[in-house]
Formats: sequence, C-alpha cells, structure tokens
Amino acid sequence: MTVYGTVVPMATGIARSSFLTSSLTERAKYKLKIIDWWKDHQKNISLTSRHFGLGRATLNRWIKSYKKFGIMGLNEKSRRPKTFRQSSTSSSAIVKIVKLRKEYRAWSKYKIGAMIRKEGIVISDSTVGRFLKRKNLIDKKKSKKRQKAALKPKARFPRGFSISSAGDMIQMDTKHINGVGGSKLYQFTAIDVLSKRRVLRVYPSQSSKNGTLFLKECFKSFPFTINNIQTDNGAPFQKEFDRLCKDSHIPHYYTYPRSPKQNSYVEISHGADEREFYQQGNRYSILETMRSKIQEWEDVWNNIRPHASLNYLTPNEYLKKMQSSEIRTRDIINLQA
Repeated sequence: MTVYGTVVPMATGIARSSFLTSSLTERAKYKLKIIDWWKDHQKNISLTSRHFGLGRATLNRWIKSYKKFGIMGLNEKSRRPKTFRQSSTSSSAIVKIVKLRKEYRAWSKYKIGAMIRKEGIVISDSTVGRFLKRKNLIDKKKSKKRQKAALKPKARFPRGFSISSAGDMIQMDTKHINGVGGSKLYQFTAIDVLSKRRVLRVYPSQSSKNGTLFLKECFKSFPFTINNIQTDNGAPFQKEFDRLCKDSHIPHYYTYPRSPKQNSYVEISHGADEREFYQQGNRYSILETMRSKIQEWEDVWNNIRPHASLNYLTPNEYLKKMQSSEIRTRDIINLQA
C-alpha cells in the first residue's frame, strides 16, 4: 500500500527562515525587532529613531545592511584588524634573550638588555621584558609581588629627618630569644631615638597580631605622644600593625631591605641586651618567666643604667631634664642612612 502525503505550502521557506533566525545573535534579534517596527509604521525613519532612542544614521545603516544581506546582515561583523603590527625585533635577538635568561636565571631584563646591546643589537629593556613574559621566563610570584609593591609603595626611611623632641621617631624591631632545648621566644623592642627610653615585651610568635598588641602597649607605656614609627619589613610590622598605625594617624616608615643601619638605634640597643642581659644568664623557655624578667630589664634600662649618649643620664632623667627646661632640648638628631 502506498501512502501519499502533502507538502505544506512554503514549507522550505519557513524552515530556512527558522534556521536563519536561530543563527542570529541577541543584538541582531533586537535590530530585527526595530526594523519590523519600522516596516509597520510606514517605514518612518524619524519616528522609529525617536521611539527607540537611536540615531537616524545608525538606523539607516541597519536597514541598508538588511536590504543588502537579509537578516544575516544584522549580525555583528568581526572587529579584528585586517593587518597586524609586525615585530621589529629579529629572531636572532629573541634567541639571545632566551639563551641568556636560561643561563643566568637571576638576571633582570636590564642586565640581559645590556648584554645584548654590547653585541651591537639595538633593543630596549622593555622589549626584553616583553619577550621574557611571552616565553614564560618570568617568575610569576616575584612579578606579582613587585607589581603590588609598585601599586602600593611603602613610605621609606626618611633621610635627613630632624628629631628634636621625645616621640618624634620610635624605632621598632624584634629579637630572637633562643631558649633551652631549641625553644624560641621573641623580644619586641621600641626605642625613642632622642631619649633612648624603651618598651620591651616578649611574645611567642612574630605575627602582625602580636605586633599590634605591642604597639598598643607602647601607647600605654611611653609618657609622650608617638609621632612617627620606623620598622624593618618583617611580618610583625605588616597588615594589622600597619592598619593600626593608619587608624591612629601615625606615619609608619619602613627601612630599605637588608639595611639594618637605618634602624641603628634599636639595633644598638639589642646589642646591649645581648651583652648585659642575655649573656648574664637571663634566658628562659617559659613565656611568663621571660616576660617578668624582660620587664625588670626594661626598668633597669629606663631608670638605673647610665647612657653615654645622654651624658650618663638615664632615659627618664633625661626626659625630666627636657620637661623642666624652658627650651625643650638643644639636642637635634638627623637620621642618616
């Protein structure tokens, strides 16, 4: 038995139209909607433009593309440039960049650039860096760290900074206390550059949280206002510590990396701690015992020990002399590198 079917009129056109519509982007469908509205309103360009908030030139361009290419002409064209900029760096120079980087992995783009220029090849340091990046020859961790440092630069050691009163500059640092059996505690030190008065505390770790607790102790213990703080770049003086400085409106200066001489006053005081306190048998593994002993040593430093730099006065005697004098002090210290 043969079954005869019928063909729906214009079925091919309907199928083609459905296929084309499914090939349209959302933006093209929006354009088609506007063109349909334009057709239904006597093809009035001005009325359609006002209704949809379009420029007449834009609408004319869409209609022209629709008439020429049909609904597929409403799809966005590629904006990819037809011609591309060609690199002016020779392949031999690129080979030398890669070779030098693999041979001397710690060298920067500046050193590699200088080496290549010695061979008579004209190339900039930026170009060297660009090709190192393309060839995945840059340490991403270090690159990210440098980028972060460039975006948020630290306030560095203030060369020539004049100190004429107590609290103008407080230098801070930490010192490892090696106890019995390999145990470790950490001495946090703050010293006023002018009067040499110190605050000493002991904590079990070098976290920024402990650094913040120490700074709060300094606020309570120093008998004067802290105007500026200087530290190295260690973990105790980052994050929470730096945030507290900002919240308290106290400028926080960092020394340059590997430059302990810029924090010389606190470093010298640590030398005195080692000779006069720790080498005299004052090392304890128990935190509370160490805290008690360091408080006693702080009292000796501030109230008993004569300081040659203060004309053999104690820090507290020097502060009293400053306060009783009509002129606060004639001593001015200029920080040097």
